Amino acid sequence: MSFQLPPNVTAQRKPISATSYEYILRHSELGQLGQILLSACTSGSCKVTSLVYGQPGEQLTEQRRAVFEPLARSLAEQIQSTTNFPKAATGKKESVAA
Repeated sequence: MSFQLPPNVTAQRKPISATSYEYILRHSELGQLGQILLSACTSGSCKVTSLVYGQPGEQLTEQRRAVFEPLARSLAEQIQSTTNFPKAATGKKESVAA
């Protein structure tokens, strides 16, 4: 699966286990944006969880969220189009402490 990123955003893919991995997204000016966790389920579906880095309500966190959320949503949509898991299975977007 190919995933298009803006020129100022990079992603590092790290395996977590044999059935799950994470993408850590970083912006050239905003720093670490967040992470996207992908976990295969025994039913053959995939669970997608996205986490924005920072503290809720902080301006920098909201700037990161504005860049990160569309990317996380796009990745989830790409996964949904190639697997058979329902749209409701995508994870809730949360803020986490950096």
